Amino acid sequence: MDKRHARRVHVAVACVATIALLLCLLLGWHAPRQALLSYLVAGMFGLSLSLGSMALLMVHVLTGGGWGWYLRPQLLAALRPLPWLAVLWLPLLLGMHLLYPWAAPGAMANAALRRQSWYLDDGFFIVRMLVCFGLWLWLASALRRRLDRADDAGLSRFAALGLIVYLLTVTTAAVDWVMSLVPAWRSSIFGLIVATSQLLAAAALAVLYAALRHRRIDVPSHPPAEPARLLGDVSNLLLTLVLAWSYLAFMDYLTAWIGDLPAETVWYLPRLKTSWSALGVALVVFHLAVPFAVLLSRQAKHHAGWLLAVAALLLVMHYVYVFWLVVPSFRSGGFALAWSDPLAWLGIGGWWWVLFDARWRAVVQPVNASAARAWP
Repeated sequence: MDKRHARRVHVAVACVATIALLLCLLLGWHAPRQALLSYLVAGMFGLSLSLGSMALLMVHVLTGGGWGWYLRPQLLAALRPLPWLAVLWLPLLLGMHLLYPWAAPGAMANAALRRQSWYLDDGFFIVRMLVCFGLWLWLASALRRRLDRADDAGLSRFAALGLIVYLLTVTTAAVDWVMSLVPAWRSSIFGLIVATSQLLAAAALAVLYAALRHRRIDVPSHPPAEPARLLGDVSNLLLTLVLAWSYLAFMDYLTAWIGDLPAETVWYLPRLKTSWSALGVALVVFHLAVPFAVLLSRQAKHHAGWLLAVAALLLVMHYVYVFWLVVPSFRSGGFALAWSDPLAWLGIGGWWWVLFDARWRAVVQPVNASAARAWP
């Protein structure tokens, strides 16, 4: 796709995304809680791609390997929409009293909520959100600058510290934005599950773009990496992240099942005792079993077509997973879709893709040229 054609596509997608956001805003005036719920799902999906990409870049700084050079243009491009996502989070602040039960007027009359009032406080919630976004924007900006300087001696220390900050802030955001939707719910590893799912989604997007464009980056390694080996490396990365997410999610469920405590089961009940359970089964099959089976095959993991299909499936199922995390607590009668779900996804997802794709086209050539210059 040449630059002119790409620009036309970007403009068309941006127009559709803007119309979708405006419709979501106008129609949501009569059903604000429903619109905000869909908005939260779409926003968390876009944010997970950006934050997961930032974390993968820092992981590559610490571990090295050809896979990081192969995926770096996509990972760098995924940082571009992060400031825009920070601005998009403002409607959730304005409507937090409609979305979060603890923020509703008179909610603190409940004795259980009063015991959590030191944390579930409007002002403290806003401060935590601002701190999280501030740290994410600083990390992304500093990481880009340091990656541009290949001789940065402190890059490894920065990446190690950045991963710690990433995990702490993502855990805080997961507790605030998802767990507090059900204030009685408790899970000690939920933040780690969300962080792992972000890494998996970001890796899937990067692999999808690399396979879709049939692009090869010369990797400055000793000895030079072969294309087949690079495909095997990114396949193993996807497989590792699929297993890590699956293990953590299963252990959280197993702990809740064994304990059988209201504070742990209150979140699982609408997801397992209603038609929402079908979505849970779909996640087990298409977010674990199918990718696991394909990525175990030596032939499939070295074939770009198979990798493209698996990465696309993982990306779709990640949106399903975010949807499953948020929505059933509000539609507890069973599986249901609302008009705001596709509108919010088109609006936020469309603009995220435009910013990502435009940035990717701007960074892919410099990265390729840099790799070529570094070739021994």
